[in-house]
Amino acid sequence: MIDINIEDFFHDISVTLLSLYQQFPRKISLYIEDISGPDDMDEFGLHSNRYLSAIGAITWLHEEGYIRYSNISHQESVEDCTLTQKAFVKLIRPTFEVDRDTELSSVEKHQNTLAQRLHSALKEQSSIKQRSLLEEHLLAP
Repeated sequence: MIDINIEDFFHDISVTLLSLYQQFPRKISLYIEDISGPDDMDEFGLHSNRYLSAIGAITWLHEEGYIRYSNISHQESVEDCTLTQKAFVKLIRPTFEVDRDTELSSVEKHQNTLAQRLHSALKEQSSIKQRSLLEEHLLAP
């Protein structure tokens, strides 16, 4: 059985981290709809579960020390949002072990960072690759 909420969680984390990485070190306003897609509010003005899950993923990243922000404004945007040092280092490190004797070009190093590999997985719309990368490089103890 596929847990769609977990796949959405990994997608939301990927989009959030890459959005902040692309603007690093600036603090930005991060709009929830840019992460979750358009929101379908119900007749009472309540946000969809998908939209609320994106807010949950952002909150989780904050609580785990991967991002910082000043506040979530009216459940529409995250204000003054940026990566922490912990997240930035994980995103720029090569995702494989390199021997001391092996010399990599700067292009090879860039192509094998977590940020670049997540970007490729998002572009390919591969939730399996996103999940695998995040489990191995972000969630591993």
